[in-house]
Amino acid sequence: MDPKHNDASSAAGGGAAAIPGGESDESEGNTPITPKPSVDYYDYGVYDEAATSNVTAATNGSVAVNEVDVVSNNLRTEEEDTGANGSACEDSAADLIYDNEDAAATQPGVMFIAGPDYTGAGIFTGYHSASDEDVENQTLNHINENETLVEAYTVPDDDEKAEIIDDLQEQLGSARQELEVARSQLTAPVVEGVPVGDDKGLTKKRSTLSLFVLFLGVVAVVVGVSVSISKGSDENGEDNPPEDAVQVFPPVLEDLQERKVLRCGTHKYEGFGFSFTSNITNEREGIEVDLCKAIAAAALGSSYRYELVPTVTATSRFVNLASGDYDVLIAATTHTFDRDVHESSSGVGFSFSTPYLYGGMTFNGVPEFVKCADNLSVIKECANIRICSQLGTTWYDITTKLFPASNIVITNEQGESIQSLIEGKCNVIQGEQYEAPESVVRASGYEGPYAQGGNHFTKEPLAMVTRDGDPEFAQFVNAVFQSLLDAEKANITMATAVSFAQTGETFGDEYKDMYKNALAAVGNYGEIYAKHLESISPRRKVNMINDGKTGLLYSHPFGKADTIGPGPIKNGIIENILERGFLRCGIPPGNELSVGLDMELCRAIAGSILQRGPDDVSFKRVSASHENISQALESGDIDVYAGGVFDTKSDTTRSGLSFSSTYFYETESGNSTDSKAITLGSQDADAQWTDLVYWIVMATTYAEENGITQMTSNKMPLVNLFGVGLERLFRDAILAVGNYDEMYRRVFGQNATRVGRNTLNVSPFGPQHHPLPKLSG
Repeated sequence: MDPKHNDASSAAGGGAAAIPGGESDESEGNTPITPKPSVDYYDYGVYDEAATSNVTAATNGSVAVNEVDVVSNNLRTEEEDTGANGSACEDSAADLIYDNEDAAATQPGVMFIAGPDYTGAGIFTGYHSASDEDVENQTLNHINENETLVEAYTVPDDDEKAEIIDDLQEQLGSARQELEVARSQLTAPVVEGVPVGDDKGLTKKRSTLSLFVLFLGVVAVVVGVSVSISKGSDENGEDNPPEDAVQVFPPVLEDLQERKVLRCGTHKYEGFGFSFTSNITNEREGIEVDLCKAIAAAALGSSYRYELVPTVTATSRFVNLASGDYDVLIAATTHTFDRDVHESSSGVGFSFSTPYLYGGMTFNGVPEFVKCADNLSVIKECANIRICSQLGTTWYDITTKLFPASNIVITNEQGESIQSLIEGKCNVIQGEQYEAPESVVRASGYEGPYAQGGNHFTKEPLAMVTRDGDPEFAQFVNAVFQSLLDAEKANITMATAVSFAQTGETFGDEYKDMYKNALAAVGNYGEIYAKHLESISPRRKVNMINDGKTGLLYSHPFGKADTIGPGPIKNGIIENILERGFLRCGIPPGNELSVGLDMELCRAIAGSILQRGPDDVSFKRVSASHENISQALESGDIDVYAGGVFDTKSDTTRSGLSFSSTYFYETESGNSTDSKAITLGSQDADAQWTDLVYWIVMATTYAEENGITQMTSNKMPLVNLFGVGLERLFRDAILAVGNYDEMYRRVFGQNATRVGRNTLNVSPFGPQHHPLPKLSG
């Protein structure tokens, strides 16, 4: 299973054995194919068992079963078909795409869903500006082959670099000493099944610790950047981070067997159904608390113990997790591209579970100003709008792009935002349907008029978060949540938990009853939701179990995609591909149609990295067993495997595999409720590579959701999370193969009908929760 991004049940679709047919159905959310005026679609040819090339000759066939190398044909233009000598790069695809650009500036990773009363101009999705286009055209059309454009900056000399590094390392050492002193003072007892007490002394110590941790994180990031400067850049102009920049912790499951206490980072505010103090029991309760209990029970058995560590601010929660203050973060945290790859406050990436809640940000508060916010207006009668926005959240990120700073009041937590509304410091607050309903705001003491906005300005898939580098625990956390979904689907409750399935060999015999223990501790997902959230926000369709009749292709937001991350890691898979000049892609045995979409996704990855189109791929047949796939990946015979089946009974943790989001759901035996989840597989040891693979799949769905096609690929956002040399990552992926629907129709035919889970899940959203196959069956 996927230890890095455990939401294979909620993403994009791809090539398995099912062969759709019939008429196209635009009501299913399909984007009509727009013919290109002077360029044929990419023609990838047919399989030829005798086909060879210099590229495929370089691959090792020792692992492949029934191996046949399949090499993509080059991009064909009409001029090439007629024997003309024009350049495909200069005269066809690139120029056409730039010529057809829409000049409207847009924002990355945002889905704006207008309500019935919306009258404003709206916001766009994607990212593009006319000035960027002009510069990019000039660069493409006029740069010489051997020239490299670099951004001018001043580089300190060796003495200055050494002085900077010595100074920062001295500060880092002092911060570490202070941190150890603060940690030694945390002596609060941990009680079975009950969180740590909230006495003032402990709160003060945790606040002090958090300040030290925040300082430590900032200094560590600066030291990492400085050291990387001193070490120089690689051939591609990217700075590589030092190998010791990330703190290493023992595997959590192993550590838990000695510590016997699971530490969960949760909300510290009250009254939202997530983590609050019960008036009846005087204990912390909520959906986040129950998820913590479920993981603790699964890991430690029926006599489980857990500690709730309140997150100080939305920003410091990532620094605290990276610093080891808790094992898992369960604090209404949205899964985004930047947090996955290179979260800015901590300087590292994280692993995310399948989302446990899906929502979207709305504006709420005084009705007339809520209307102003919905219409994105700050003039005339809306001039006095003041929006309380929580720093360090996706809400804040999008609000700063929609409104002037003078209309934004910064807060550190949602409770502070509500209090500011009560005190008149702001007239609009933000939140999802769970976090700002009228009942909660009234209970906090607000007595004025109140309304919730009709427009959703973000997509918020809320997930549990763990540290990178511990794929087994990340997988364990996800498997526990999947079991709660599967129990609801099978109508197994807390009272009947003993009837739930054992895990088999996935995590070892010592965890064979992990699902039963988790379910016995908190109940199934439906029970948890009803207990904590139903009275606040009735369960919407998007948070229900998908029965196979509606779509599951749903992209996650990109977040701060312009954050500059490290370049390809030294000797990592991305660097190897760049040096080699082509991608090695494993595919399962089968005919061309059955693996067509698998191959399309590989071409998208090749195009995104190599920036030369989709033809730089060598395909190898590899038997579909996880053992063979893992061996082929580990030996370097392949970089990625397309067409892997993702389920919870496969021994994927021990085989070192990480799976992307699902890109195709293959229904078996006419049963629409169960289906195989087809994904891309990669090595979990290279988190940077698994991130890239995961988000390229997401990008094809995002492109279709936002109407971005192969012809308009420059509407995809520029991203810097893999370094400035790969800023066109998404644009070049879509330039290579188009959006998901374009790939699908190229494989299955222009008139193919997409049905069920292989369609988009867009507003009004249908059920998005999908228990992975083979958990309790």
